Amino acid sequence: MTTPTKDPTEKTAKTSRPDVKRITADFSPEAYEVLERVAKNLDTTKADALRRALGLLDFVLTERKEGWKVVLEKDDRRREIVTL
Repeated sequence: MTTPTKDPTEKTAKTSRPDVKRITADFSPEAYEVLERVAKNLDTTKADALRRALGLLDFVLTERKEGWKVVLEKDDRRREIVTL
């Protein structure tokens, strides 16, 4: 009896790195469109765009907790981000 060989192109839910966690998420059509646009603007994958966005949000929330403000500047104009 022969053992079936595994197709190397077959996708599985398991990853080769045990420290990586996999999630499934539902997006509204609008949110998915934003995710696609962000990934395209960053020239990266949707997964990487989500990781980067999460890292940025974590940084901003941590800094705001320490009393820092989030400010956008353009030429001589400034806008403070009050809520996230």
